[in-house]
Amino acid sequence: MPLRSSSAPAESSTTQSSATQTTRRRLLAAGGGLATVGLTGCMGALNSVAEAILKDVNVINGTDSERSGSVTVVGPDGETLLSEAFTVTPQEDESSEGETSSTPTYEDVFTGSGEYTVSVSLDSDSAIDGTTDAETTVTVDNPDDQHIIVGLGASESGSPIEILVIDDFTDLAEQTNESADGGDGA
Repeated sequence: MPLRSSSAPAESSTTQSSATQTTRRRLLAAGGGLATVGLTGCMGALNSVAEAILKDVNVINGTDSERSGSVTVVGPDGETLLSEAFTVTPQEDESSEGETSSTPTYEDVFTGSGEYTVSVSLDSDSAIDGTTDAETTVTVDNPDDQHIIVGLGASESGSPIEILVIDDFTDLAEQTNESADGGDGA
């Protein structure tokens, strides 16, 4: 499914979703385990662990700087389902004491199957390579098992702000590599 971007995200209204802070340490530990688990042929085990961590919408910072902005998700019926501000710390700020680094995750966003418009707007001082806005319409076929990933500055990605739908955690690397190689990414 092709990704479409525009220069301005949709206007936001009220939020109806609860936000949770999942430590990036847990998410990255699951990702780090990907190589180990992949060698043993147990990708299903990694996906099960990641499934417990990932929510409907997840913001991941792949840069070396703190990023702040907002994410808005509009459902198939045109209703704003999520409108939240976020701040994510850089990857290298991982702290073993207190696990202060976090990845914003939002649950109970999906209302059913259909097309969702995801808009991301970074604060001007959080721009990545001059980019502050991205908007993409994605299709969610299985709301119970799929996740929207907002990747900020993922080095493998061809875009400073990448918005993807994944079924499994292992799809994240595959789709990011497709985007970097000029594929459709979602």
